[in-house]
Formats: sequence, structure tokens, C-alpha cells
Amino acid sequence: MFDLDTLKKLLSDKGASVLLYKQLSENDNSKNQIYLGNSYEAIQILPYNDIKSYSDCKIPNFKASIDLWWINDSGLLAPAPNAQLILYPKYPEVRLSGFLSGCSIAPSSYLQAPKKIERKGNKDGRILLLAPIGRSIFAYLAPPNSPISTILMDQQSDGVFGRIPLGGDSRQALIHRLRAVYNDNPHEFVRMFTDGSIRPYKAKNAAGYTLEAKFGIIPNGNAEPDYRGWELKCFSGSTVTLMTPEPDGGEYAEMGVREFVIQYGHVSPDGGRYFTGPYSSTANNKFDCIRHIFVNGYDVKQKQITDVQGSVQLVQDGYEIASWSFAHLLKHWNKKHEKACYVKYSKTEDSLIRFKPTVQLCTITSPNFLLDSLCSGIVYYDPGSRINIDGKLKARSQFRVKEKNIPCLYQSSELIDLSSFHT
Repeated sequence: MFDLDTLKKLLSDKGASVLLYKQLSENDNSKNQIYLGNSYEAIQILPYNDIKSYSDCKIPNFKASIDLWWINDSGLLAPAPNAQLILYPKYPEVRLSGFLSGCSIAPSSYLQAPKKIERKGNKDGRILLLAPIGRSIFAYLAPPNSPISTILMDQQSDGVFGRIPLGGDSRQALIHRLRAVYNDNPHEFVRMFTDGSIRPYKAKNAAGYTLEAKFGIIPNGNAEPDYRGWELKCFSGSTVTLMTPEPDGGEYAEMGVREFVIQYGHVSPDGGRYFTGPYSSTANNKFDCIRHIFVNGYDVKQKQITDVQGSVQLVQDGYEIASWSFAHLLKHWNKKHEKACYVKYSKTEDSLIRFKPTVQLCTITSPNFLLDSLCSGIVYYDPGSRINIDGKLKARSQFRVKEKNIPCLYQSSELIDLSSFHT
């Protein structure tokens, strides 16, 4: 049977940076599923696959499969192929399901539902430990009165999970790197390429690539955070681009980007055709006052998703021309914004980039923060899709927010002055 130090070393050697633990109660079992909290904390810190909506269930929900591996006391690993997260927006609530099915070494004897006559109380001494590593989750169950349970049963945690750092403090590591970048101002605009080389780069989005290069990040276009769980957001003006998910519904999804821009875009002075914004739920677009954003399936007063098949819609004359399903947005928002760092920059007269001394670190969000902000117009849709005069197509669907409104999207937000520290 593992002790805590042995388990920490095993997981750290595999690349884990944090070990999460949860004190289980009698209701956490294979029949009732394992309760992972009455918020969306679990889907912010655990890797998962595509989210799918299920509206025909007794309790409508979202489900996302996960790559879960159990570890037994001999150190052997085996996958639980049917493991998934289930999100119940009505409550809200997240549960872990299917964690025993198909896995030969899963701790089945400790995760069965107790008989009524055996039920005694709430927490029963079992500890579930989870270590996210890349796209996978490694799990270990510490039984009652085991070395690990004895240590962790009396520990208190702020959320559903307690946390044991394995690879240092990611926040301090982030600030340390940011200070080094700031103290090295100014910088040439560059990008890190797939071969690991860093070369000059002059495109419109070069600022973000430059910051990523300073962190040793090769752009890959996936929906994962940039640096040790932190998403890096680089901007120069008063507006920040939050995310760029393409619509998965409406005419946009049916006809494709090119035909959509031809039908709904406008001709620009350079001869190209553009589909631009902004569009919000409270303001009209300067090009076409009959278009606006509508959030369908969310109750602002109750702070609750009322329809798991709901969506954020771009509407024209009451007709949905483009939309983003909640399932689509949930994945983009939560995986990229559990922890976000907003870095401002300016250009020098000799076309170099200078990062500003004050950065904003934001943590703890949920779909409700995003949907509230879309309903109020704080977050808006500001596309930049275009067809150049030579026929080249560029799709650009982006949701944006004013710098002053960034804290509205998070539970915690703090400003760090890099100029008061030296590396």
C-alpha cells in the first residue's frame, strides 16, 4: 500500500505538477457516481474530451469522456475506458461516472454502494487522489485507515479538491518568467517554430507569438493553456480577445465560412469582402443595426443553464445566422480560462515590442461568468473574417471584452507590478 511520499514521487516522475485529493462520503460510489462539487471547478482542472449535450435524460446534462487510469498498490496502471464527467447545469453539479467499468485493477471493493444497514455517516475515510498529466488523469484510491488516508482526512481545502503541489508554485514561476521578460524590454517581434527555432515574425498577431516565444512555447492552436496551466493573453489597446471558437450552428455552419462572408459581409475599400462586428446583446452593429447576440437557454436571474442544447446566437431579423452551442463554448472557455494572465504591450518607434509593467492575473471562472457577461453585453462578438481580393479566405470569429471589464469574468483578479521586482 502506497504512502503519500511514494505516490507523489511516482506521479511526479510521470510529469504531474499537482496531486488533487477528495475525501469521499458514502454516497461517492459506483451506483451514485462520485460527486465533484456544486460548481464547474472539476472541469476547469481536469482534462476531458469533447462535451456532448443530453436533453432526453430525466435530468438533462452534459457529458465528457476522460482518459482515466487507475494505479494499484503494485504500481501497475490500467485504463478505465468508460470514465466520464457528467455536468448537471440545473444544480449545478459535476460527477464522475463509469470509473470502474472495463478496468481490471480498479478499486471496485472500495467503491461499491453500501447496504442501508451498513450506512453510518458522511465521510468514511476513503481518499480519491487524481493527478492530471497532459490529456490523461491518473487515479489512486486510499482506503480508510491507510497511510495516505490518515494524513489527508483532517486536511481542509477551499474547494472540492485539496491540492498537493508536485512541481513548484505555478503562479510564482509565471511571475518570475514575466519579470524576466519585462526586464529584457524591448524585444523584436518573433515566433517560435516547430523545430524550436525563434525567428522574426511580423504578422498582425506577432505580439502574442513573441510573448509565447519568451516562454518557450510553440504555437499549436489547441484549446489548452499556455504555461503550466496559465493562459497568456497579450493586448495593446483597451480591448482583449478572449477566445476564437468558430460557430457550430446556424447558416455559418451549414454554408461554410466563404459563402457566409459573401452573403452577410460587406465590400471594403480595398476590394475585399469582410464580415466584421462588433455585435452584442445590448448594442447594434455599425454596419447592420438588425443583427445582435442572443443567449438562448440561460436564465440570468437564476444563474442557470435551462437548456443543455442552448446556444449563443447571432440573430438577424429574429433568424439565427450563426451560433455556438453551450457544449462548444464550455470546452473553449473552461479549459483556457481556469487561470489567465493578461499582459499589455506597446510598440516602440523603431518597431520593437515593449511589455508593460502591470499584468493582471485572474483565476476561478465558470460558464455562468461568461454567459452573464454575454447577456449584459460585457462580452461581445467581434468577427474579422474576410475574403481578400485575390480570393484568399481568412476565418476569424472572436469574442472580446474591454480591459476594464476583465474582472467580471473571474472570481479573483489581481494586478502585479513587475517593475518593483528584479530577476
